[in-house]
Amino acid sequence: MPLKLIAALLLAGHGIGHMMAPQAAFLPPGAFPRDTHAPIAGTTIVSPTGKAMSVLWIAPLVGFLLGTYGFWADAAWWRPVTAVSAAVSIVAVLPWWKVMPPFSYVGALAVDASVLVGLATPWGDQVIRSFR
Repeated sequence: MPLKLIAALLLAGHGIGHMMAPQAAFLPPGAFPRDTHAPIAGTTIVSPTGKAMSVLWIAPLVGFLLGTYGFWADAAWWRPVTAVSAAVSIVAVLPWWKVMPPFSYVGALAVDASVLVGLATPWGDQVIRSFR
C-alpha cells in the first residue's frame, strides 16, 4: 500500500505540474519566463502561438489525474489513459525545453518515460501487479 500511494502521488503530482504552461500563458506571472523564446521562432508563452500550445498541456493534466484515480481504484481503463497522457505530455513539453526550469523539464520527461516503459513492458506489468 505505501508503494501504491507513492506511485499515485507521483502520477497526480505530474498531472498537476501540467498547470505550468496554461497558468504562465493566461495568468501572469507564471513558472515560465514571459520573454524567453521556445525553439519555434518568435514563440513566447504569452504569444498567440504560445498560448495555443499551452492549451495542449491541459490534456495530460486531466489525463494523469483521471489515470491516478483509475490506478488507485484498480479500474481497467487507467493504463491506456495514463499512457496517452504520457505521450501527449512529451509532445507538450518538448517545445519548451529552453524555457522550463531544468528540474521540471527533466523530471517531466523522466516520469513520462517511466510511465510508458512501465505500461508497455513485461517488467512494468510485474511492478504494477505488485501494487495490488
